[in-house]
Amino acid sequence: MPPSSTSFTLFTEAALARTAFAALVEREPQALSVVASVTDALVADPTRYAGPRWWAGTGADGKVVAAFMHTPPHHLHIAYATPAQARGLAAHLAEGHDSLPGVGGLREPTEAFAEEWATRTGVTGTVAMEIGRFDLPVRPRLSFAVPGRFRAATPDDAALLDEWNQQFYEAVDGHGARASSLDAHVASGRVGLWEDGGRPVSMAYASPANGGVTRLSGVWTPPELRGHGYASGVVAALSSARQDAGESCMLYTDLANPTSNAIYQAMGYRRVGDNVTITFGA
Repeated sequence: MPPSSTSFTLFTEAALARTAFAALVEREPQALSVVASVTDALVADPTRYAGPRWWAGTGADGKVVAAFMHTPPHHLHIAYATPAQARGLAAHLAEGHDSLPGVGGLREPTEAFAEEWATRTGVTGTVAMEIGRFDLPVRPRLSFAVPGRFRAATPDDAALLDEWNQQFYEAVDGHGARASSLDAHVASGRVGLWEDGGRPVSMAYASPANGGVTRLSGVWTPPELRGHGYASGVVAALSSARQDAGESCMLYTDLANPTSNAIYQAMGYRRVGDNVTITFGA
């Protein structure tokens, strides 16, 4: 059961959730990056997910000390919590006969949630992915020359960006995943392209900054164009651009992919935390 000093408040409106988490986002911008950017996107477009929910864990002093989010059909996301708080929410949701496909987020509270959920519901939890969280405390650097050049994407690139972003989402989330439009990111100069021979060959985008932190994502090079360092070029250049704009950079990587992890670390990114994704089954 949840500790007596922690209570959970459910929000079903993105604007209310954003207000509730504002102070925690400022204090823990890296951990709250996904919650902050997804919540902002839902404020702008409430139709992006059906039935989104947020839970704020509140301490005895009334301050929000834990943050959880569920945007079906995705797993419950634990952005920031202690293992005890995560167990508390699992108990609370199990009592309400909630159904969840899985849970993901910070390793220790996510594992604690999964254990409590399995005990109370009888499901089995299977680790689907282990994820590293990286920040960039230095200027990004490339140890090799990458042919081509970086440029910011423009509205004329919309069709290509939609195609590549969909391919990225399907590769990460599986077939049937729906990628959202990058139009707003393009308009604010947050999508980068690498060109070689006058044509785009790789892309990446940066989330709107929350708490001064932007998250790089959507790094995609079509399979037939890989092996030339294009992804390294676009990530390094976009990271530099966001630093020049006064933002701190972070990103997530699949720890099962040693190539991407090595590339980002050689660039100057450092591993500062671990996330895990656990899928529930019978």
